[in-house]
Amino acid sequence: MFFLTSAIQKKEFRKLFVGLPTAVKLVPVLIGVLLVGAYGVWVDSPRTTDAFLQGEYYFNSFNVQNGEYDLKLARQYYTKAIEEGSDNPLVWYQLGRIDFLEGNYSAALYKFDKQINLHGDIKPNVYYMRGLTYGYKARKSGGAEDWQKAEENFLKFLEYEPESPWTRTDLSWVYFSQGKFTEMIPLLEEGLAFAPYNPWLLNMYGLALMNTGRKDEAREQFLQAREYAGYLTVEDWGRTYPGNDPAAWSQGLEEFQSLIEKNLELASE
Repeated sequence: MFFLTSAIQKKEFRKLFVGLPTAVKLVPVLIGVLLVGAYGVWVDSPRTTDAFLQGEYYFNSFNVQNGEYDLKLARQYYTKAIEEGSDNPLVWYQLGRIDFLEGNYSAALYKFDKQINLHGDIKPNVYYMRGLTYGYKARKSGGAEDWQKAEENFLKFLEYEPESPWTRTDLSWVYFSQGKFTEMIPLLEEGLAFAPYNPWLLNMYGLALMNTGRKDEAREQFLQAREYAGYLTVEDWGRTYPGNDPAAWSQGLEEFQSLIEKNLELASE
């Protein structure tokens, strides 16, 4: 959990899973999409004989005591777990996440589908990751079908976690990327009712308002987003990145804060 300073009476942040910002052509600055679905375990060392836990040691370094970050080794051990007949319900899911991080979207989707075929909805986050993967795939290809599948999978995950701020942020990104600004507004307003101090939701809401002619209201959202993003530390950011390179945490936080500032400047012109 994140806790704000006494200046705002220690209002509580919900745990957030976020990712690095990106830019799209519809507006000069946009927060980006994010990664979720950490599976937290505590492994004292990579010497455990459980191949899945060895994979966790090298993948989810923030959640694993003294863990290291090495996607190549993580993949190797997850694959070994499958070869050994592991019945762990997350091994295909984790392999899919690695494929996604490496930009192998078709391979990631294959593994997420495998996860669902073998284990059903035991890990609903798989629908979030499918949405994210189709979204990135669509951003590269521009294909309407991929955008549609991204939307469908994000909506599916919201059936399990309707309060999820990261899913609402990323589904808004899908709408934004297609110029569907009005569709963003109710989605984000519902999210802010659950998490009113979430800077990612606030920033996206500002973008939706700015692109629907409500510039003054957008500026107010960006001001709030800047305030609450300012309370985040690199450690806070890292806790949301159990599968991402720790070396990128500081840069990711700085870029996110900088993008909010640029959006605020645009809304103030």
